[in-house]
Amino acid sequence: MNIKLSFFIILQLLSIYYVTAAPPSNIYSYTVDSTDTNFVMTVVNIATGAVNSTTLPIFQNGMWFDRFLGVDDNDNFLILVENKKGALGVATISPAGELLNAPVYAGPIATSYQWYYTSYQYDSGRDAVYFVVSGLRIFVYDLANSSTDIVQLSGMQDRFHNTPNGCFDGVDSYYVLDITDDNFSKFQLSRYSFADQKQHDTLNVTGIAPNSDTYLFCANKQVYALAYNIIDTTSLSLYLLDTDQASATLSYQVQDTGIQNSLNLWFSDNYFVLPILSSDNHYYLTTVDLNTNQVVSKTEVKGPFTSNPDISGVY
Repeated sequence: MNIKLSFFIILQLLSIYYVTAAPPSNIYSYTVDSTDTNFVMTVVNIATGAVNSTTLPIFQNGMWFDRFLGVDDNDNFLILVENKKGALGVATISPAGELLNAPVYAGPIATSYQWYYTSYQYDSGRDAVYFVVSGLRIFVYDLANSSTDIVQLSGMQDRFHNTPNGCFDGVDSYYVLDITDDNFSKFQLSRYSFADQKQHDTLNVTGIAPNSDTYLFCANKQVYALAYNIIDTTSLSLYLLDTDQASATLSYQVQDTGIQNSLNLWFSDNYFVLPILSSDNHYYLTTVDLNTNQVVSKTEVKGPFTSNPDISGVY
């Protein structure tokens, strides 16, 4: 076989499993202002560190931002919002902060639960929001039909003081990761398919270091576990999960982020963006290429940086 043809085939095969894209340009953070009526949008340029803030032409008016869900085909932002009754919907907002459509709400699901906001996931194909909660349940907010459902998972060891977390692969599957012991050292992974509406493959995960508080993220057509050491809470490790074998491989590690157990970090295509607080109290933005696990940029933030906004995302 021709060498050039062989190389082309290899590249094509690799593209099936990995994403190759340009790094994100900006961090967009949203915070309710001191009057509790308006949203303040702060934009940080990842390449230069420049910071700009503006009050959005969107009055809160009983609408709260819950999570930055992603970007649509028109380069507008999809934001999970919640109304006064606790119902959820998805609003489309331009990068300039203009509300382009009013959300259609579903819910609420009237029961008590605990959850991580990182588990909020949007299925654009089905126009639905999913998130796993305590009691090993997946809440389904079907926005297309303004209805809700609860999927009860089984076969996992539910610990009353540990809350599971999950991510959606963008196609059919919602993955759930749960800590199953008191030492944060045993982990289980399961998958629920919305294509066949069945739970699959509850497996014990190997390869994650003991004493790890873990969070699940789907990015780069892969599933990642982000782990903070429960003793040294600024020590962060990012693991790539083999979901078939339930094995974890270390992709990236920071011994000291300067920020305890922070989830104010971002995934975009094949990039991971992490803020790090230095010992002299300066914030730096580190961008990692998940295809190579190498740092491709590190930039000092040149202005006020909100380490705990209401929501944030990169684009």
